[in-house]
Amino acid sequence: MVLILRNNWLDVFQVRNRLLSVLLISLVGCASAPKPAPTPVEPKAVQIEAETGAFSGVEVATSLAGFSGTGYVTGFDESTDKLTLTFQAIAGLYELSVHYASPTGNKGVDFQVNDEKGSGALKQTGSGFSLAKLGTFRLRDGQNTVTIFRGWGYFHIDYLQLSPATVVLPAKPAKTLSDARATASTRALFSYLVDQYGTKVLSGQQDDVEYILEKTGKEPAIGSFDLMEYSTSRAQRGGIPLRSSEACIAWAKKGEGRGIVSLLWHWNAPTDLIDEEPDKLWWSGFYTRATTFDLGAVLADKQGERYQLLLRDIDVIAGELKKFQTADVPVLWRPLHEASGGWFWWGAKGAGPFKELWRLLYDRLTNHHQLHNLIWVYGGTDSMNPDWYPGDPYVDIVGLDVYTDPTASLSGNWSNAQALFNGKKMVALTETGNLPDVGKIRDFGTWWSWFSVWTGADYIKKQPIESLKAVYTDKDVITRDELPDWRQ
Repeated sequence: MVLILRNNWLDVFQVRNRLLSVLLISLVGCASAPKPAPTPVEPKAVQIEAETGAFSGVEVATSLAGFSGTGYVTGFDESTDKLTLTFQAIAGLYELSVHYASPTGNKGVDFQVNDEKGSGALKQTGSGFSLAKLGTFRLRDGQNTVTIFRGWGYFHIDYLQLSPATVVLPAKPAKTLSDARATASTRALFSYLVDQYGTKVLSGQQDDVEYILEKTGKEPAIGSFDLMEYSTSRAQRGGIPLRSSEACIAWAKKGEGRGIVSLLWHWNAPTDLIDEEPDKLWWSGFYTRATTFDLGAVLADKQGERYQLLLRDIDVIAGELKKFQTADVPVLWRPLHEASGGWFWWGAKGAGPFKELWRLLYDRLTNHHQLHNLIWVYGGTDSMNPDWYPGDPYVDIVGLDVYTDPTASLSGNWSNAQALFNGKKMVALTETGNLPDVGKIRDFGTWWSWFSVWTGADYIKKQPIESLKAVYTDKDVITRDELPDWRQ
């Protein structure tokens, strides 16, 4: 009897121990199991009514129809005028748009998103309001601030809209040049540019290529030079090129001959220079302010003396470009730049005369002078106005000339051009006042075909040397030593 009880108690103890072991394993398992990751909070669209902001020199109005909320903000006419809007957001990438009215013409607007400055274009609206995209920006979690400055002024702001965005790589265009008879080297260079587009950015520099080499140990892949002094009205007064055509060719051909040349032409007006102090002297004759040369009237009288002078100047430049063709040096040819700004005489009479001049120049160089080493680059200002575009048959690449704050990502400028040309034409940053931020190029997908910083003490020589070295050693920036034999 005692033995039987002892065996029963033994069975009880064994069962208890097994239960404790299972419980202990369960507790350990629970303690060591990873906690499920929190569900990420997705960015959400934000709309901020302008009338809810902080005002400086501006005010709320209601006279224009079509606004949302209780009104819109107007009075952007003094340099200190601004509207500041503070709002809450979930961290992420957002596209910034503005609901605005600009009844008196196209306007430029300056703004700042947190610490990043930017600029954009507002097209004329006539009556009512319209929505304009200003670019892509990263917002932080919590409080954010957008400030609208005067810019060109005389526009009205109804609301800001921030919509979740994603980075989209640009589509590659076809490897087809506008000139069907382009030389083999010219076609090969264009093919190479298309191959790199959307993944790498070629480095470029206006004139100061030696400065880049001195400070970084590397050279830009693209040397940009100016045919300005070959303009007849400058040569007649003793103008001497900063760098001759022969010197530009020598730069391209040195070493393994892989340097890429870009040429622009600050075309001094063929005649009718004002030549008065302080800012209308003959050597500034490419500016509208320094000449009375009327392009519209000249093009309307093709038998007139001034039209013949126009052709004379083109023929002189053709002689310089033939030197490049003879040396088998393709040229990223960028004439008649920034026409829509109106500050150069070739844009002073509007889009119609400008486009006629572009097509005249194209025909005279390509067909009359048989120049087939040119890749035609149409250069806009900081935004692309389709009214001024010469047309696909006369353009191979489009470029923007952007001079803005060094904090700017240029995403708005990029988006503006992509909306018109994505998949049709490559987009380049043909002039800039500051080195691009390559981190922002990657972050926002602003994959310019190339960049070119303007020359001199106020631009390239003003850039911090460490920033210069960082750009020229970045894995996504192509320098001259990294160029392949693109002719093959």
